Amino acid sequence: MLVYISHCKITKTVQFKNNTITSLFLLIFALFAVPVSGAIIETGDNIQFTPLHRIEDDVYAFGGKNISMDGYIDGDFTVFTYGLSLNGEVNGGANIFSKEFDLNGKVSRSLHAFAESIKINGVVSRSVISFCSDFVMSSNGLIERDLYTFCGQADIGGTVKGNATIHGGIVRIFGVIEGNLEIEAEEITISSPAVIKGNLIYHSPKEARIDTAGGVVILGTTEWAPPETDDEGNSGVFRSFVVTTSELLAAFLFGLLILIPFRRYAREAVDQISHRFVIALAAGLITVLVFVFAILVVIVSAVTFLIGYGLVSGNAPAAGALVLTLSTIILPISAFSAVSGGILFYVGKIILAFLVGNLIVSAIKKSSVRLSKTQLFLGLVALAVVFAIPYLGFVIYLLGSLTGAGAIIMAIRKINFEISASKSGDTPPSGISQV
Repeated sequence: MLVYISHCKITKTVQFKNNTITSLFLLIFALFAVPVSGAIIETGDNIQFTPLHRIEDDVYAFGGKNISMDGYIDGDFTVFTYGLSLNGEVNGGANIFSKEFDLNGKVSRSLHAFAESIKINGVVSRSVISFCSDFVMSSNGLIERDLYTFCGQADIGGTVKGNATIHGGIVRIFGVIEGNLEIEAEEITISSPAVIKGNLIYHSPKEARIDTAGGVVILGTTEWAPPETDDEGNSGVFRSFVVTTSELLAAFLFGLLILIPFRRYAREAVDQISHRFVIALAAGLITVLVFVFAILVVIVSAVTFLIGYGLVSGNAPAAGALVLTLSTIILPISAFSAVSGGILFYVGKIILAFLVGNLIVSAIKKSSVRLSKTQLFLGLVALAVVFAIPYLGFVIYLLGSLTGAGAIIMAIRKINFEISASKSGDTPPSGISQV
């Protein structure tokens, strides 16, 4: 059965109870929140956007099997599915997470694709960043800026108007690269009618097969850089790069999902950390102490549960039943507190990234949108660089995440007071006033 997306804009907002624990619970399970303001979410086994669909907002599609997009989306398009055919036009950017992805239409901004198989038969007006097993760009494919792809096998037959950077096992080039081309692969083949207008730099254990006699044109210089003999060191650097990139992408995605239903809380947390840094750090330290205490309680509860089970099976069933009852009650509560503390610590880093990204963007241009995707990405990249500093980076990571976690607690408390005051008609206490 096909699921057709409605034309109406979702305007329902999330309502929070006047209770800090309830709000924190909702924040932790943000991934499962459906109500969204200014965006459209569609789920189903098979989702189809027909050519008649013209959607003026961002679209988030979660499909169990396949998604077909033949319409027009004015905002960004984020997809989680098994297979996606993008035959229409996305006026914003596209973030694709799928097993199979075919682009036959147009993406007016950048494309970020994570899939097993990627086929580019259409147009991307900006850059493409992809992680995949097979990357195929046909002769009809066009990337108007740069291409960055990490893949097992790449076949490039279209046109890249900027630079191209390709990391893969087997790479075949028979298209047009108007900028520089850099390849790192085990096997490289460049055949006619390939044209490389910039420089060609490739890293490979053996020399690339370049069919210059058959018509391949390279206007710049060609440089072959054989791999270094320290394979173990190179593999370690590559593993470190993959881990860091994966962590950055995971944090970026999680940050976007938090923004969907909790933008108000995220904005207030950023304000708290920027205006009341010391207080936020103190709140974060208290939070981590509660987190450590909860872990200890979990361990003790698990041990007492085993002891109670042994008493029930032995000569003291009454005492064992009492111990089992108490540990059964305490264990889930303490476990939930421990998990909540860990998630708060992780989200604290994302709040800090928003602040750093906002400072970077504000330094470039005076007026900027608060809590944008660009700010989040720039902030995460900057923090990843800082955290990589030996010893000092770990200290900054620890203090920054603690401060971000404390800012979240302060933001929840402040907004809950504001909601409570607005319902009762009272003025919030001065300590919870607007920063």
